[in-house]
Amino acid sequence: MNSVSRRRRLRRVLAALRTFLPLLFTYWRDTNRYLFFGGSRMLSEEDRRRRARRLADAFESLGTTYIKVAQFLTTRPDFVPPIYIQELQRLQDDVAAADPDGVREVLENEIGDPDELFEEFDEEPLSAASVSQVHRAVLNGEDVAVKVQRPELRERVEADLAALKTMVGFLTRLMQVMGEDTHAGTLVSVTLDVEESLREEIDFQREAEVMAEIHDAVEDDGFDDTVVVPELYPDLSTPRVVVMSFEDGVKVKHPDELRNRGHDLSVVARRIVEAYLRMAFKYGVYQTDPHHGNLAVADDGRVVIYDYGMSVRPSPEITDAFARFLVGVGTHDEDVAVAALEDLEATEIRSQRQWRAMCRWAEAVSKDVAGDTDEIDLGEVAEAFDEAFTDFPIQMNTDILYSLRSITGVQGLATSLDPTYDFSNHLAQFFVEQRSLELDLEEIRRDARERAKRVHVDSMRDDVVDEVRRAGRRVVASVAAAAMVLGGGLLYTAVPAVGAVASAAVSLLGLLLFARVYRSFREKDSEVTGPMFTMRYQMEKWDEVGVGDDEATEVYVEETQEEQEEESRAVAED
Repeated sequence: MNSVSRRRRLRRVLAALRTFLPLLFTYWRDTNRYLFFGGSRMLSEEDRRRRARRLADAFESLGTTYIKVAQFLTTRPDFVPPIYIQELQRLQDDVAAADPDGVREVLENEIGDPDELFEEFDEEPLSAASVSQVHRAVLNGEDVAVKVQRPELRERVEADLAALKTMVGFLTRLMQVMGEDTHAGTLVSVTLDVEESLREEIDFQREAEVMAEIHDAVEDDGFDDTVVVPELYPDLSTPRVVVMSFEDGVKVKHPDELRNRGHDLSVVARRIVEAYLRMAFKYGVYQTDPHHGNLAVADDGRVVIYDYGMSVRPSPEITDAFARFLVGVGTHDEDVAVAALEDLEATEIRSQRQWRAMCRWAEAVSKDVAGDTDEIDLGEVAEAFDEAFTDFPIQMNTDILYSLRSITGVQGLATSLDPTYDFSNHLAQFFVEQRSLELDLEEIRRDARERAKRVHVDSMRDDVVDEVRRAGRRVVASVAAAAMVLGGGLLYTAVPAVGAVASAAVSLLGLLLFARVYRSFREKDSEVTGPMFTMRYQMEKWDEVGVGDDEATEVYVEETQEEQEEESRAVAED
């Protein structure tokens, strides 16, 4: 059995290498025309679109695990340009259907012969995704949806995960050689996320329990007039099959059809966000896969949420701190947002300068989610980070990443339906006006202000300590330099045999040390540049400037220079 597994893993590694190496070679050629040297190649938008399509086809050809990687990549605009995200998004629920005989075998092994169990069973799936596909059936006169796991999925996933680890190890080393350290680290984190979530997602029993829990919570909350959660048939649900009530609707990926049916997309957007906020902060479950294929709108306007496979339950402490972060973002209170990030252990702030830098970032996030993108100066945010932090100041653990993925994912989805949608206003209403959580806004603000003052005092103390230490080092270096210069002269006088060259060398070292001490009084703290936080709207500019597109690049640079000159003139006038 082990030898078969090893052979299978090896076959999957070879298949992945055959698929991805040509794409990697092409990317390398785009960056360095002659592989190890030469300028970047000029690519048109159609060229880049063609490459994105090839990448999506490659992920699809390799099956479930790699399709899941592609789906994760669509949520990482810091790593993937929008033109690639657009092509990869079609893998969310537009995958080739599994073999009908294999599907029937899964059903027979799990719940019995579908022809005997159901009055009707449609072998043509309603939708097909990387992990499962959904069939329509009739049970006791009621329409039901039967979610069936793809045949031999578990065995293939295990083999793919082993092959993926081998591939990622190879790719990250290659990317590091090419100077892409940041992207290499992101690729590793995406792979780990895929492994963890995929193992949970293929356990349909877990998904069924989460769906039943949310269904009951929605009914108890009186929210079922806005959101539809399918009702579970527990006796017909197993680790590989879930039977639920059939809930019809138009997928939100078809906005034109929604409009034709009389639905207000701005209302749909608000209802979707409200549903995800309630799931996260009232019911304690983050549905971490909010995409256009998992959501629909029923004829009566209610939002239908289909898939609960990718759901997590962070600790209450994480949920509470994350709620306070969103309160800060929603009410445009940067101190509250930064204090919450500290409680999430996402950042460690040691000085007033660092606090102010994080506040600038939080302010930019608030403007971004409110749609005020014209008011955001990312250059100023990046400069503040560079001056205040040695490394990138925000570190996310798995719970925070999943929480962010859920909330930012649904925000992006809502914005795609209604470009004028103000997410920050919705957050303020949800947490403050509706008092959805036991949050005392004034108390939260007082705590944040006290932390800011404490950081100010601590930073003053640290500055004094640093300056004393710096002065002590200068004194020691000065004494050592004087000793060397004086010692060189005494050495030449007292021990002529040593020679003038040795004595001069000792004196020269002393003089060089003096020069170093002198420079230390004149030089500023060195700036260390880390990766810049990139927001959604800024990433959209990737499609405006192509690789090697000299004319577009020049225009972009000229516009940036003009903006900087205008700012400089304004400062000078003030």
